[in-house]
Amino acid sequence: MRELTIDDIKKNWKVYSTILTRLEDDNINNLLEKLGQRLALSPANQIKGQYGAYLGGLVETSTKLGKSMQALNEFHGNACDIKSVYKVGLLHDVGRLGTLTDEYFLQQDSDWHREKLGHQFKINPNIKTSHLQRTLFLLSQFQIVLSEEEFNALLGLDDKEAKNQLGAILLHARNMLENSNNVEYPV
Repeated sequence: MRELTIDDIKKNWKVYSTILTRLEDDNINNLLEKLGQRLALSPANQIKGQYGAYLGGLVETSTKLGKSMQALNEFHGNACDIKSVYKVGLLHDVGRLGTLTDEYFLQQDSDWHREKLGHQFKINPNIKTSHLQRTLFLLSQFQIVLSEEEFNALLGLDDKEAKNQLGAILLHARNMLENSNNVEYPV
């Protein structure tokens, strides 16, 4: 399992939060202030071999995805607004954090699950909604306004069907991340 050092986590958080701060959205800044430590430490997935299945994986992989989206957007002639590209790219998985108060990924306390199944974390049984539903809920709790284009791009995550150009870029970057087989790229 990939493990990040505290310095890696701090560096990744600095990059992630700096990009989001440049969007000049007070509500996003409030989310960063209130949930920052939890976001910085949260994994992105549960099972070894899935992207971000380690402490700090959510911020690291979201930053990689945002940068991939920027490159894909440039390849397609800057079809989408760069602020929307980064807003969607960096915030699309924020629901993997859990709720305002509860973590979605909990420490795995079973050696058997860790060793035999690769479950690095266990899922909080009290959280029943999808990560996309939690993402949209958390964004609404912080009054983060999504354009129709941004909202529809996020909706494409559940059925893996792009609703617009921004959604196509998001899904393409997400597929690249999922298929990277944990190849380690610098943030």
